Amino acid sequence: MKRRDFLQSCATSLAIAATANGASVEKSPEVSTEDMPSIDGLSNSAVEHFLPGKRSCSESLLLAGCESLHIKSDLVPDIALGLAGGVGLQGDTCGILTGAALVLSLAISAKEDDYAKKKERIAQAAGRVYREFKREFGATDCRTLCGLDLTTEKGRRELAEGVKARRCAKLVAAGAKLLTRELEGL
Repeated sequence: MKRRDFLQSCATSLAIAATANGASVEKSPEVSTEDMPSIDGLSNSAVEHFLPGKRSCSESLLLAGCESLHIKSDLVPDIALGLAGGVGLQGDTCGILTGAALVLSLAISAKEDDYAKKKERIAQAAGRVYREFKREFGATDCRTLCGLDLTTEKGRRELAEGVKARRCAKLVAAGAKLLTRELEGL
């Protein structure tokens, strides 16, 4: 089986499984960035999803990005749950970056049919966000950015008790602004 056929079969199976479990996936026929919120709009939306404490950074970026692209799915934002805290709370790549990469993948995939071109465009776009984030904050890993070890109860407690609002919310806002700039360039 060719890779493209395999991926198509996975996408079809995921859609069937989602529908069977009561989930639905709706996507506007053409993802448009023309009526996207402003840079501050997407940023504010991401922070609003993040700060009440209900959503992780990866979920918040994915949810705000999908809202701006008019992509609706019962799988969003839950599909980004495992990316929180640097992938499974391990402190690696920040969920802001992985959430942004998911949004960019969806946006570019909706506009580009050729797999090789799509893959290249997504890698370039996600790489630009990654590099700019690293330039701005000096790191891309969750553990360095938040200063906590989220594999421990103490680290998770400190996150909930203030680090999330004091430090991470600013990172979410900045990451969403970087994402918006990249989306505007599509």
